[in-house]
Amino acid sequence: MEENDYREHVFLYDLRNSSNRDEEVLWRNHQEMQYSFLLRHGFLEESNVLDLGCGPMRLGVKLIPKLRNGWYFGQDINPETLKYGEEVLREAEINKSANYTLFSSEGFDLSLIDRPIDIAFSNSLFSHLNINSILMCLLKVREVLSPKGIYFSTFFNLESKSSWLDRCVRNKWGHDTITYPSKDPYHYHFQLLKKIAREAGFTMRIVPDYGHPTQTMASFTPRGFLSF
Repeated sequence: MEENDYREHVFLYDLRNSSNRDEEVLWRNHQEMQYSFLLRHGFLEESNVLDLGCGPMRLGVKLIPKLRNGWYFGQDINPETLKYGEEVLREAEINKSANYTLFSSEGFDLSLIDRPIDIAFSNSLFSHLNINSILMCLLKVREVLSPKGIYFSTFFNLESKSSWLDRCVRNKWGHDTITYPSKDPYHYHFQLLKKIAREAGFTMRIVPDYGHPTQTMASFTPRGFLSF
């Protein structure tokens, strides 16, 4: 069974020709949530940013124009999603000479990154990954993160009193979302991910001010350095 379908599924492809205003509003709301969060948590015009599972530039289209000496790296498993992202950038009048690099890779291969990353970020990535892939992701990010860098990533948090084996029903803007222990979308207890983070060389903390209705934001800082 495939871990998830994002190798074949072009993320948010339906927005390309969509006339559904609700979908457009959802895009903008998610975009502003992500962008404003990074502004509050250290993004600067000289930041080197890694957007893991970046999709079709929902965040990138906001960050790239703000960069001067910094750089935006967008990684995704699906090259077709990145082609869609290039369309989004062109529509926003961001040209190919701007400070960004998009690349598709399996197994979180980040070998194209050519400078230390100050901020790594992923929204709704761990929710589609099993625990082995999360550990791989953290180990790969650790290799490219600067000593004082930080990785922010959301996950479906399972309350400590809830059994990991049970499915969990969550309400997202009036619609039910169900998470599972062994299939996409996945949920995790915080303490489990904290142990995985430690194995990968990180200290994990909950960051309470993200604002997502169903997912929890966590920070991962290289052990030995505290960012806040």
